[in-house]
Amino acid sequence: MHPDMNKLRIDVVGLSHGDVRNHWQEYVTESIGKKLTLQPQPDNIVDRYAVRVREGLQNIGHVAVTDQHVVYQVLKASERERLQGKVVEFVEEPPLLTVEVDVAVVDSDYDDYDDSAYADWYYDGIPLLPRKMEELGDMIIDLEDALKDEAPKDEILAMAKILIKEHLYDASREMTRKRYWLEQQLSQRPEPELQAIAKQLREQKGMLMRYVNREQVARHLFIEWPTKLKHQGLADYHYTYDNRLNELEEQLHAFPNQLYDKFLTDPVDFLREVYYKHVSRRYLFPLLSGIVLMILKGRVQIERWGREGDTEPIEQIKKLASKLTESQREEKMKEALSELLIKNDAHGKPIICQKNQWAAFASILMFDYHLLGSSKEDVDMRAFCKKMTDWGFGADSKYKVFCDYDNVSKDSDYALFAFKDWNGGGAKHQRMMVAATELRDLLRKKIGYN
Repeated sequence: MHPDMNKLRIDVVGLSHGDVRNHWQEYVTESIGKKLTLQPQPDNIVDRYAVRVREGLQNIGHVAVTDQHVVYQVLKASERERLQGKVVEFVEEPPLLTVEVDVAVVDSDYDDYDDSAYADWYYDGIPLLPRKMEELGDMIIDLEDALKDEAPKDEILAMAKILIKEHLYDASREMTRKRYWLEQQLSQRPEPELQAIAKQLREQKGMLMRYVNREQVARHLFIEWPTKLKHQGLADYHYTYDNRLNELEEQLHAFPNQLYDKFLTDPVDFLREVYYKHVSRRYLFPLLSGIVLMILKGRVQIERWGREGDTEPIEQIKKLASKLTESQREEKMKEALSELLIKNDAHGKPIICQKNQWAAFASILMFDYHLLGSSKEDVDMRAFCKKMTDWGFGADSKYKVFCDYDNVSKDSDYALFAFKDWNGGGAKHQRMMVAATELRDLLRKKIGYN
């Protein structure tokens, strides 16, 4: 090898689908030393950036999505059309080969990905992504800095373990690039623990496209996360976009490569498409937010879930958008009031200790949950108190702090105004704030935002 040459490691996946699929186990275990060719496939209709790996005329597999960009950077720097290298390492399950390539230079500034298809696309809806996806991006930057600054091993190890656990939830182009760089850096560290993390990252490459992992991520993004948002009331956002759903849905349908339509066809396969289309975070995150919003608003009709056609996830998504009947809503409100009237604080003292706190309840139930109607004219303290008596919260009830019109009417500056418009201070105001906040939190868990 020329003294100025460097060794570059590229991983190959998909052996169980190539020409060696009928004997891939045997091929993998006997692969060390085999000479393989890495050949870009610009005409590949699934992924125009795909890099086919072959031995002679036999198709072995493809370069892992996480490693594709560096192949193109080497080809750009060397002005070559293909790379060749030898297998130096393998993983049996899932099958993965590591090919070592001798290169003189890598054009790390070269970006072959074309984002012109997104130039006219936009989505101006509510951001509704799991916090873990934002945190993952921040953690990757911190991990990069820690490696560059040669931070203590334990600090690097803690962040790297999070990457191992959570990286599957971010299918963006940036994440695949970061994974490659981090894997290379960790593998060059002298500490065995960090080298072990690098090995885990390599082993996971074959898992990124595996059905079981995509199905896991699809459940988290499109069932577990919307469920949590529903209980939180759209994560405390007050603007629900109900008056713009048609417009926002049109924006999603306009996303390049028909990815929103592919989500509606099969959410699990949609994630595979996201990887193959190499969508950047800038465009992927708004798309995912829009999908979650449409799920919560009952705007999605999933045709199929995964290769087995599982109907259970589809039914769960349908239930997410189902609305309670008026009688069901009222029962949930009664439950929340009953729980709160006997709830104690951290010191064992009742949270609801004075009858005028029913003015706070009146505000939340009438303004936030439209108990008596949806217009301002429907807000009526006397009608509210009568309703509470009918529900069993009046003077004849079992509750020590019962609903009483005289006390509620004395604090009409709370009862007749929305919680967000309250003004005041002092001990009474604090009691009102506590009563309103506690009731609102309970109702969001039982009913949703409103």
